[in-house]
Amino acid sequence: MPFEGAMHDIRCALRSLRKSAGFALTAVLTLALGIGATTAIFTLVYDVLLRPLPYTHPDQLVQMEERVAEFRDIYPTLR
Repeated sequence: MPFEGAMHDIRCALRSLRKSAGFALTAVLTLALGIGATTAIFTLVYDVLLRPLPYTHPDQLVQMEERVAEFRDIYPTLR
């Protein structure tokens, strides 16, 4: 059978992990922490940057700003 070799490898791996429980626990906790952190960061990036705007015509949105002449001396980059 093609799965006999794979089953033998899985049994051997489980036996080895059972013998070194500290290493197994550390590996599982590290994987869980990494997967959880990756999921949380991707969720945040999706919500902030990738999710489409909740408007029916987002191409019609405009940005308006007001520039005050008195601030040109304070902030010379505003022109």
